[in-house]
Amino acid sequence: MIRPAVESDIPRIIDMVERLTGAVSGPQAVCRIWTGQRLAFLIHSPDGLVRLSQGGFIAASMTRTIISPDWIANEEGWWAEDRSFIPLFDCFERWADDRAATIRKMSCATATVRRFLERRGYRMAEMAMVR
Repeated sequence: MIRPAVESDIPRIIDMVERLTGAVSGPQAVCRIWTGQRLAFLIHSPDGLVRLSQGGFIAASMTRTIISPDWIANEEGWWAEDRSFIPLFDCFERWADDRAATIRKMSCATATVRRFLERRGYRMAEMAMVR
């Protein structure tokens, strides 16, 4: 079952963010305070999404760029240990549809996730380089 996250879920989601960051060798250390504040903001924002399963979550925000005023649904974190990977993704897609997002931006660190997204119409648009 996928449900909206509430503030009392934040410590559990932060734990999952730490596992996510470790699994993908993320370039940043997790700041639990910042992550908690960001999750609280997204939970309460009309432009935010935080959904939770028994062993997973997805967090996203609506944003724009300097290029166009069109809305972009931007995934900020996505993790599942309980086979809820696809239902969480589907929730993100419905949320983006409801907000008339013209672009959906998803991150992926593995070939498996990349193939999953490509099968659903996503394509590589840019590559992020970090130092």
